[in-house]
Amino acid sequence: MDSTQKKQTAQSVYEDVRALLGNMMQDITEPVRVREEDLASQLGVSRTPVREALIRLESTGLISLRPGRGALLSPVTDAEYIEWLQLREMLEGFAAHEAALNASQRDVERLRALFEPFLAVAPGERDADAYAQANVTFHAEIIALANNRLLEKVWAAFGHRQTTFRRQTIKRLHRGEDSLREHLAMIEAIARRDAALAERLARDHVHSLLVAFRRFTQGGDSASDA
Repeated sequence: MDSTQKKQTAQSVYEDVRALLGNMMQDITEPVRVREEDLASQLGVSRTPVREALIRLESTGLISLRPGRGALLSPVTDAEYIEWLQLREMLEGFAAHEAALNASQRDVERLRALFEPFLAVAPGERDADAYAQANVTFHAEIIALANNRLLEKVWAAFGHRQTTFRRQTIKRLHRGEDSLREHLAMIEAIARRDAALAERLARDHVHSLLVAFRRFTQGGDSASDA
């Protein structure tokens, strides 16, 4: 295997480990120990690329490495989630601006198709889990349509902060209708190639979530996704 193949293999293991830990994070309410050998076994790879992946992931804040004790996976705190929303407001504003300039008609139709299943269903009858998945996919698509590799790297590195078991913001903050309306408005701005409007709508969308989440946590509860 040449050096390029080794690099590609290491990258693929990194992405697999990140995805696996991201899925685990959605189901935890307290820190859990992650064993290097368990991850390697689940992925069917040797421990070396897994160890390298964990070292890289520590820099994103996804895990904490403890000498001799392995990795610790912790749910995102409310304070960390608020910081992520503050950053997202700027990132997604930029992404939506660029998406409006880059998106093809096929891209727009793909975005619309994400939410079509929810338009003919009464708000109280919508599948919350299905909508949450459509939401995650939508925001990832907007980031991809920006066609900015550095932005994609930042999103990939810190996107784990937006979903954990304890949150479920759309449902807990009763933002279902607002979320759907805001998403559709963003899509129409992108379809019209109105970059300035798309940017403003995207920033407002995340900012509204930030404000609602702060109010929610100040009320003594804790609640992610927009």
